[in-house]
Amino acid sequence: MQESELQSPELKTGLPADETHQDSVEATWASDQVTQASLVRWVNLAFKHCHSILSLSRLSLANSPLIVPALVLDPVSPTADERGRAVRLLLRWAVTQLAPGPVQYPIDSERPLDDPTWRDPLWWRYNILRHRYLEPLHPDEFIDGGRFTETLLALTGIPSPDTFFQERNRGVREVAERLWQQLADGAGNRALQEMALDDTYRPLRAHPTAQALLGIASTFDDVFPRRLLLSLAAEERLTDAEAGLGYLSTRRFLLSGDEGASLWISPVLRAYVYSHQPRREQQRRHRQVARDYEQQGDALSAAQHRQLAGEWPRAAEILLSASEALVNELQFDELREALGQFRAETLSAGQWREIQILLADLCARAGQREEALLACRRALKDAEDPAEQARVYRRMGKLYEMHNQMHALTYYQQAAERFTASEPEFVQMLKDRAWLYIMRKEWDKAERDLNLALEQAPADAVEDRADIYDALASLHRHQQRYDVALTQAQRALSLREESGDLLRIAKGLGNLGLLYQAMQDHVHAIAAHQEAMTVYQRLGNQELTASALLNIGMAFHLDGRLQDAVQHYQQCLTLCQEIGYPLVEVKARSNLAEVFAELGQTVTARRHWQAGYALSLQAGFEDQTSYFVQLSRRFDGLAELTEPPADTEDTPTPLPASLSAESQAALLLAERQGQVTPRTLMDETGVSKATATRRLAELADSGFLARVGQGRGTYYVLSERRLP
Repeated sequence: MQESELQSPELKTGLPADETHQDSVEATWASDQVTQASLVRWVNLAFKHCHSILSLSRLSLANSPLIVPALVLDPVSPTADERGRAVRLLLRWAVTQLAPGPVQYPIDSERPLDDPTWRDPLWWRYNILRHRYLEPLHPDEFIDGGRFTETLLALTGIPSPDTFFQERNRGVREVAERLWQQLADGAGNRALQEMALDDTYRPLRAHPTAQALLGIASTFDDVFPRRLLLSLAAEERLTDAEAGLGYLSTRRFLLSGDEGASLWISPVLRAYVYSHQPRREQQRRHRQVARDYEQQGDALSAAQHRQLAGEWPRAAEILLSASEALVNELQFDELREALGQFRAETLSAGQWREIQILLADLCARAGQREEALLACRRALKDAEDPAEQARVYRRMGKLYEMHNQMHALTYYQQAAERFTASEPEFVQMLKDRAWLYIMRKEWDKAERDLNLALEQAPADAVEDRADIYDALASLHRHQQRYDVALTQAQRALSLREESGDLLRIAKGLGNLGLLYQAMQDHVHAIAAHQEAMTVYQRLGNQELTASALLNIGMAFHLDGRLQDAVQHYQQCLTLCQEIGYPLVEVKARSNLAEVFAELGQTVTARRHWQAGYALSLQAGFEDQTSYFVQLSRRFDGLAELTEPPADTEDTPTPLPASLSAESQAALLLAERQGQVTPRTLMDETGVSKATATRRLAELADSGFLARVGQGRGTYYVLSERRLP
């Protein structure tokens, strides 16, 4: 009988000739041109080619994301054989999903003919696809005068060939539907990966030397030296290690490079093999590897293997000693990850404190403020000496500078009270506090701290002196002493370039850009800020990247290139909202309000004004709040105020005693600050948002307050009626 496997129009269409070509197939998946109908065709074709791994490797499915979980040896550059086997495994997984119940005799195991599921109609589709394609019947099993179809008809009790092919085609469609769902949610990824690992690892059981050598190789989680693997094998007295390595390399359990000197095991396979190694053997191997890496001067790898060996104090010692070199080599993420592995109970109090301080510095450098604060607080718990406490308080002050200036000053004061003048970080604390004073326009305090810092800084403290000169440049810039400021900024940048610290160089460039900006040299200002931003992006510091975007936008703005300014302000705003950076977000909002007002786009300008003004009030940024008020006076229609906010210097008017305590507090806030919002009233009185909103609405209805704006930007000012 002639078999007819394509009964429906949907299944009768084969692949176009060029869809079996690699380039065309990859382009199809890359361009998202896959449909459910095309997937049905490809699944149908894959079943027909199940007899040939090479044929499977040439099909569309062999280049689809569906097979990636099954590529456990090398998902980046798999061989044709690996792709073909992955397709076959994918079909096997999908067919197993067709089974209406647990499969007592799974694929690749002997299935007795008295298994009742052979003749169960609910199992027909599973039986057909399994025993016709995935695990085809052997010719010795064919009934007399028949082949696959006749034999399966007899085994399953399917009444006719027509029913057989209908069930077969429904099964193909159902497999395609499951793969379509898998393409969308990846729910079967883990099962596919486990099946692939079992299939891949199974042949090793017949090669004990290769199996043992792969177990040793699982000690490494990256590219590692061939000589070190063989050294470990010799330590374990493994015979024929070279032959075992040849077997593993030929079958791609281990990939080799650098003329055979380096080896690599895929992370998925490595984790699987590692999980089957005895714990004592793992630790012994890690100790030996750590000793070798220490001799080679690879501190990070040595420390990581010391950690895995359970030798935590030694790992901490290595990382603390090598931290400066690792930072200079830009291994921030790797070092931060290694530091995050420690637990307090594994180290002495002193080591734990130093690890947390170092971790705080790295997190701050990466713009991870909350993580840095957590590390500081952990360090503070184990800091009993005043000088050690001062080191932590200085860092906490720095972390609060852009979020809560009063908190920052409090922490700096805590540090100042505990430092002695001879402490190296005392100079840094003075410099940091001076920057905060500059932000607050407290020029005399800033100059006092900077002059004292310059006196205390040793001549060879290049980085500290560069930081001080940078701060002095900023101070003189704000005081419009540009010649002095430019000299100080160039001196700072020169010192930083000598040290090679990229982050400090970038900050120096940023400060130089602000100075050029103040001198109205916008071309040089933009170039300096862009160079600084490139470094911040390379270092992954999103907060400083946002600040650089703001500064570039401002330089374009001042140069009259308003569209370029809008573009950079918008990028800054988006980034600030993503990372939660309120001070720079407020500045971006005010600048956007200003530039859109200048462009005549009043509605957009008002939206940014209202959102920024509300955020500045909520966060307590007094300078920014004042600037928003100035903008509302410069541009009509921004705030929609009937009159400017009340002068905060006015003498407060007595409040009517009949009002509730919350209402009186609201009127006092409006009198003192020029406006009041539900948030400021909540902070002042501790009431809920609903109560605060209700009280303000009542005061507006009674004529005591006037409502300004709408939505999130709503606030209230004293009405013309004022108070009785």
